[in-house]
Amino acid sequence: MTNSELANKLRDLRDFLIIAGYEESHATRYTQIARFIEKMPENVEDLRREHRFTDIPGVGKLVAQYIREIMETGVSSKQTEWEAYAPVSVLDLVRIPGLGPKTARKLYQEYGIGSLTDLQKADEGGVLADVQGVGPKLLDAIRSQYKSN
Repeated sequence: MTNSELANKLRDLRDFLIIAGYEESHATRYTQIARFIEKMPENVEDLRREHRFTDIPGVGKLVAQYIREIMETGVSSKQTEWEAYAPVSVLDLVRIPGLGPKTARKLYQEYGIGSLTDLQKADEGGVLADVQGVGPKLLDAIRSQYKSN
């Protein structure tokens, strides 16, 4: 796994946790760690082999374990633990330009929209027109997303 790939996985973990209802201020630490990993000259595979993830600023033993799990299996036990609160498919929502994790959390928690299919049905049923924070520009982005799939 490259530094960039790991950084993207950590950003996905942050987004997923926020959508699932995890405390946002705690989830944002994964963004800071991701930024540092992207800029590191050293390859994360070397850190993994040498068991040195705690050398990364902001990474303690528990986060080092999550990073190791991501590199070995593609998913961390932290994410698995929080899958009881939201499906992983909610990450598809934040891949839509302009739709961030807070809006995705609102869509999931208040409207039960947890996938692109749910999002399309909600749009076609007129539900999205009433969602605060979903304006014409975001609606266009949403529509072009499910039309391209």
